[in-house]
Amino acid sequence: DPPAYANGPVQGYRLFCTETATGREQHVEVDGLSYRLEGLKKFTEYTLRFLAYNRYGPGVSSEDITVTTLSD
Repeated sequence: DPPAYANGPVQGYRLFCTETATGREQHVEVDGLSYRLEGLKKFTEYTLRFLAYNRYGPGVSSEDITVTTLSD
C-alpha cells in the first residue's frame, strides 16, 4: 500500500533484497504496487524492505520481511 503520510506525490518505490547468508544486497526501482522477483536461489533466505520516494527524496523504509524460497 502507498505510505499513509506522504510528503508530496509518490514518484516510485525501491525494493531492497538481501541474501541473508552472504549479505549481498540489490535494489530495484518499482513504478507500481507490485513486482515479481526472479532469479532467486532455491531454499535460500532473503530479507526484503521497501521504501517510497518522491522529489524530496526517499521516505522511511518498511520493516524487514524475511522469506525463504522453495524448490523450483
